[in-house]
Amino acid sequence: MNRLTTKIGFSILAVAIAIAMMILIVGNPALFGQYSLLIRACLLNLGIFSALSALFTFFSLYIRLDRRILAVFILSSSLPAFIVYLAVIPLVAVDEIYLDQLDSSLLSDRSSNGIVEIGFQYPIFTPSISLINRDAFTRDVNIFLRITDRDQEASLFRAVRSKAADEKLSVESTIRGMLSDNFRYLFNPVRLAPGQSISGRPVFIITNLEDGANFTEALNSGHIGYLELRDPDEGNLLADFKLAPI
Repeated sequence: MNRLTTKIGFSILAVAIAIAMMILIVGNPALFGQYSLLIRACLLNLGIFSALSALFTFFSLYIRLDRRILAVFILSSSLPAFIVYLAVIPLVAVDEIYLDQLDSSLLSDRSSNGIVEIGFQYPIFTPSISLINRDAFTRDVNIFLRITDRDQEASLFRAVRSKAADEKLSVESTIRGMLSDNFRYLFNPVRLAPGQSISGRPVFIITNLEDGANFTEALNSGHIGYLELRDPDEGNLLADFKLAPI
């Protein structure tokens, strides 16, 4: 009876570990992608080992199984994870985040557009973009909009942040409060798990122009716009992409 209880307890523990690993890997890929490739392979194997151990413990209650064969089978099942994480992923992964602009419209709020008029004196530019993380690890990026005029003078606009050090009432905090419940909008910093693709609209407050018409005219009269991806900690430029015509 004690032996049966031990087997049942071990099986329950193994199932719990397997479920925990599945939640980590599938339910929180951004956190999982922060670990080293070796740690990820070991965690995946831990989940596989736990699931197989639970199954074999359950079946051993009814049929007799050769322990040596089981050991060889379980050990061999760990090889694919090490091959994928230590050989395949380093070979195919690149240190790159790709951005594609899906929508360059600049219309009114009533027309479901790229500019949202919310009662402020500044136009709010919200282009629709797609981001793809081709790196082997989770990446955090800040999105910026750079406008360069004909004299090569640049204006840099940071997309609205999800959190700010100063949470006092401001245009940024008010806009974030109005749009944060809408899943379509992206707020800095944007976190991407390895291989993840995400689409949405960063929110730029165009503070040095009076209205959307002037913003459109500026981009159509020799001004060049770029969407930039920067490192949240050091501010280093990771990539830039020319803004599509509006």
